[in-house]
Amino acid sequence: MEEKISTESPYFIPVSDRDIKDFLKLIPKSPGVYKFLDQFKSPLYIGKAKQLDKRVASYFRTSSRSKKIVKLLEQAQFIEFALTNTELESLLHEQFLIKELKPKFNVQFKDDKGYPWIKIESKKNFPAAKSFLGKKLENGKFYGPFPNSYAVRDALKLIQKTFKLRNCSDAYFKNRSRPCLQYEIGRCSAPCTGLINQKDYSKEVHNAELLLEGKSEDLINNFYIAMDEFSQKKDYEKAAIYRDRISALRDIQRSQSIAGFNKSRDAIYLSSSSRMVKVGVTSVNQGWVTGHKNFLQSEGFIEQDILGNFITQQYLTNNVCPDFLVINQKLDNKNLLEKALSEKHSRKISIITRPGKKDKGLIDLCKTNTEYVLRKNEPDKSIKMKFQRLREGLKLKIDLDLIESYDISHHAGKNAVAGCVVYSPKGRTLDLYRSYNISKTNWGNDIGSMTELIKRRFSKKDLKELPSLVIIDGGETHLRHALKAFEDCNISDIDVISISKGARRKAAFDTIHLSDGTNITIDQGSPFHHFVQEIRNETHRYAISLQKKKMRKTSIQSNLDDLSGIGHARKKLLLRYFGSLEQIKRASINDLCEVSGIGKNIAKSIYKEIHTR
Repeated sequence: MEEKISTESPYFIPVSDRDIKDFLKLIPKSPGVYKFLDQFKSPLYIGKAKQLDKRVASYFRTSSRSKKIVKLLEQAQFIEFALTNTELESLLHEQFLIKELKPKFNVQFKDDKGYPWIKIESKKNFPAAKSFLGKKLENGKFYGPFPNSYAVRDALKLIQKTFKLRNCSDAYFKNRSRPCLQYEIGRCSAPCTGLINQKDYSKEVHNAELLLEGKSEDLINNFYIAMDEFSQKKDYEKAAIYRDRISALRDIQRSQSIAGFNKSRDAIYLSSSSRMVKVGVTSVNQGWVTGHKNFLQSEGFIEQDILGNFITQQYLTNNVCPDFLVINQKLDNKNLLEKALSEKHSRKISIITRPGKKDKGLIDLCKTNTEYVLRKNEPDKSIKMKFQRLREGLKLKIDLDLIESYDISHHAGKNAVAGCVVYSPKGRTLDLYRSYNISKTNWGNDIGSMTELIKRRFSKKDLKELPSLVIIDGGETHLRHALKAFEDCNISDIDVISISKGARRKAAFDTIHLSDGTNITIDQGSPFHHFVQEIRNETHRYAISLQKKKMRKTSIQSNLDDLSGIGHARKKLLLRYFGSLEQIKRASINDLCEVSGIGKNIAKSIYKEIHTR
């Protein structure tokens, strides 16, 4: 469609120099696009209208002005009009201008980054399928995004079980001489050792890509063809493989609420809170969820038709649009949007505002994924009250600003780490969380670990901001040593308390210890006590997560380091040959002797030490 926009001699009307009534008389009555301009004639806000005079006049009705409209009119010095032949042309021209000029008062939806994807390294001979988080580059194919890491994990598990694609690093892949544990449990075809050729592996990669693209029916049809071919050749073992794959995919389809859709569709759900508006989009193709994205509304007008604005921005300015858009509310200008989208994408696009049973299931799925992140990022509305109750309960003389809480976590007295969580009057302040690796001399010594943490935290001379309150996990003895550590750091203006677990480690029996030697017994009905326990529990969670992360990184190294006669070089040779500690444990003495530099005596020593622990 060729637009006919009158831009050669547009209407410039200075807003501030005219009486409002005279000003409104100058506004054209035709369809078109209007722009509020500042003193430099830069656009502040762009809108479209079926009848320009009525739409623009609505901004000057004092009874319906919002705060943002008042702010817009304070800054606006001119209005520019561009006339169009139809309302559809004005819609298309409006979206073009908004995308190009990005006026600050227009609602803009930004892609909420940080979602995980599945990456297939397609340019390699034997591509790996992995979870990916970060900036997408052109060295592979990306599928998703997925709403969370659990969804990626489940999808990768399905891909590995069905298509047996590798998920190891290139360095690990190149240095294999025998299949790893993934092959043993049926999740890899072991291309590293030549158990599958490149042609057959590429077919499996292609099949996985079809599944991730939502082309499950195409994939299943290919499986039927392959199954029939192998059956005719009486190769029943291979035919059974494809039969099992078909059964697995059908089972997945039956378990999904969105099964049965033949055409592509996006479910769009609007979720709002006190501080943000978020639009979630769940995409489906051939009954398979191919991705979920969230979009955040940036600064701009809070208009009534947020979904309409989102649809025009997302699908009119992009080259990709599904056959159906499913929403769960009435949409202004629905027919106009359908016509615009259909003309833009050269096929019929339908917007469903009254979803049926299947579409409601899809909307519910979209809602769950959208509100999950919204709830996670939503601030604690009662945080100021909690801070006030905490101050009153502890009888502090000054207002609380920052609260820091410390906890120590270790595994059987080893790999001790310390976690520091921070609360401000806005809630948990994640960017101020800290972690510390405790020195070996204090492993297994909670008091020594806490003392080391405090001295490392507060011994710096250039401390910019000190907390108002410090909470530590422990009893009176822990508190006494903590106060001594603060004294050694020449810090005396921080209130310090500790909270100890009571009988049977139940929260109802917790005790709060104050620096003056007095104790406060937990009152389960007190918001003050609930808040202290909330902080303690968050600190405990954070410290344990740090400790588990450290254990995952050091589990192989630490177990091998404990073996006598095994230095760095031999440890590297063992890991390179066997691939994992689990494989080393399963190796016989003769297997160990196959490793370069490992003689029979050392092999016997390794085998004995591993199997007598």
